[in-house]
Amino acid sequence: MRLIRIIPLLMIKDNNLYKSKQFKDFNYIGDIYNAVKIFSEKKAHEIILLDVDASNNKKKFNIDLIKKIRQEIFIPLTVGGGINNIDDVSNLIENGVEKVSINSAFHFNKRLVEEISQKYGSQSTTVSIDVKKINDEYRAFILNGKKMIDTHLIELLKKAEGDGAGEILLTNIDKEGMQSGYDIELYQNIQNSISIPIIAHGGCKNLSSINHLFENTSITTAAASSFFVYYGSRNAVLINYPLSEDIDVIMDNFKQI
Repeated sequence: MRLIRIIPLLMIKDNNLYKSKQFKDFNYIGDIYNAVKIFSEKKAHEIILLDVDASNNKKKFNIDLIKKIRQEIFIPLTVGGGINNIDDVSNLIENGVEKVSINSAFHFNKRLVEEISQKYGSQSTTVSIDVKKINDEYRAFILNGKKMIDTHLIELLKKAEGDGAGEILLTNIDKEGMQSGYDIELYQNIQNSISIPIIAHGGCKNLSSINHLFENTSITTAAASSFFVYYGSRNAVLINYPLSEDIDVIMDNFKQI
């Protein structure tokens, strides 16, 4: 049985909600508290919050922000950005975060994922990997797509699983914010390389994008950003989440597969 999840992924800069295209051209969306409250009220499966400034500026995730958000929502929360060591992780989890998302620190602090999984369990550990297609090969990047990693993608996925990660958040940078559909080829290429869940992110335009992903891959979780904060061809700002009956249709379609 495939247990489908559809997750809003929200980008934070200066404690506000922003949306980017290909990790660039950040557009101010609005108040983060209002957004997370709406997603909680609409019973989103989970929320992923990523501080896109933290790693580049060597900042920590704002704990006061997390405390206030936790007062607004009643659904699982994953947080990433500025997490460099186990103390950073403990600070977040002790203030109500269910899972942490590790990106650049996965490469800089080789034992961090193992430490997190040993202390809090693999269910609290997400490894975030951002990729671009270079010369017909998917390569991983860190620091918001600024630095390419030498290690090949499949090796990274297997290392994350071996270190104790509970899931992978895999983003195609070139698709991110473009609303052109998920990179089906990417997920088809890697879907059988590891046994832990993979969250697809980058390119979602609408529910058809999500259906197409689930129909053509074994991926069970779709994360999206633009789909949840924009409306219409002109990208008017509108915080939204699919109706529960629409989600139920998707889940029913795939739960027997």
